[in-house]
Amino acid sequence: MKLKLTTQNGEWHWLTGGIVVSLLSIATYVLFEKLSYKDYPFGITAGVAYIAASFKYVFTSLADNPVVQKNWTSPAAFVEFVMLFGIIIGAYLGAKRSKNYSPELIPAVWEKYHGPNVWKRFGVVLLGGFCLGLGTMLAVGCTTGNILQGWAHLSLGSMVAGTCFFIAGIIVAKLLYPKAGGR
Repeated sequence: MKLKLTTQNGEWHWLTGGIVVSLLSIATYVLFEKLSYKDYPFGITAGVAYIAASFKYVFTSLADNPVVQKNWTSPAAFVEFVMLFGIIIGAYLGAKRSKNYSPELIPAVWEKYHGPNVWKRFGVVLLGGFCLGLGTMLAVGCTTGNILQGWAHLSLGSMVAGTCFFIAGIIVAKLLYPKAGGR
């Protein structure tokens, strides 16, 4: 049996992607344990907190906040901050390499269901980002850490959170695109 690494249109096969993500998950766990002296799974939430903590120089009232101090001095937060930029750069390079990259304000499927209004699109994206942030706070971690690492460690809380993420994603997709479906 020959393992197929890509689909007909050049995208990665789901199994290939799963294996790569699993290997990266193991590598980041080991790397984070060695570099940042932490023994829990990776995520990017502390990287975002590191960015927020950097504002202590602009908003001096933040300088005495214990959460800001913790995230500014934590090696783990800095490593996750660097990883956050790596994710953004890697996603961009992967999209460019796939030859399917097309930066657009309004994707065709959005325009089909909701029209060409850019502000409506940005409003929905902003609301979605707020809901994702709220969910991250309630789940005590980001979706990346909860699903990729939490499930690998058989964390019951991460499994519940990840299942809720998937269910919420399906509900929102059905609300935003009621007639869209598989081919």
